[in-house]
Amino acid sequence: MNVETEIIKAIDYSDNEEYQKAIDVCNEIIKVQPDYDRAYFERGVAYWNLYQDQLAGDDFKHLLKLNPEYPGVKDWYAKTLAKLGNLKTSADLKLEALRENPDGKFGMGVSPQSWAECAEAYYKAGDLEKAEAVLTEYFSEYKNKVDKYINYETTPSRVLIKILFDEKKVKQALEVATDAMQSQYKVPKDYELFIEALILNGQLEKAREEIKNYVDKIQGGYENDNILRLKDLIENQK
Repeated sequence: MNVETEIIKAIDYSDNEEYQKAIDVCNEIIKVQPDYDRAYFERGVAYWNLYQDQLAGDDFKHLLKLNPEYPGVKDWYAKTLAKLGNLKTSADLKLEALRENPDGKFGMGVSPQSWAECAEAYYKAGDLEKAEAVLTEYFSEYKNKVDKYINYETTPSRVLIKILFDEKKVKQALEVATDAMQSQYKVPKDYELFIEALILNGQLEKAREEIKNYVDKIQGGYENDNILRLKDLIENQK
């Protein structure tokens, strides 16, 4: 058996969403060459696409033992662990992968979204301190290196603001939200978090003004559910 030829066949099956056929090919490869790292990766991805998360996780875990430097395996294993509910280990793997690739995966550049996802993984795992530390690391060491993914530059700020809200650090949250509003790549959620920060800091008139501007200029006069929630929040602050 030519394993290189066979693995290309497995990849082609996966590309055509014929995942079980890809798994079958990888099974045959592994029988012949049980230490062939690429077969475990491709089989793990195929299992993942078939929602067989435990089997996918087993393959990615085994691959990490065979070849800890295999491209992308830590990201895939982290995603799988998150689906299995192991959020803390998933976040640890995400952070490890980010630190190992300071210039982004395959040298594609620093990804604000990837750092935000890592912090959010810690946040969902209930470790707010670690989530905040990850974002502090990003802002101090990586933010100024973002170029290709600049459209996502406010993504980490949104995660940090949520954390600061939970920690009752509303003044600091407003500072972060105000900074995010200076970005030309800000999105509607940035407006909404900025308004919420104003409200929590007692700047109710300013919040009302920002709601009006946001609804008129960004939402075309439509008040979404979050704007209605923010209006209620203003009333509750009186």
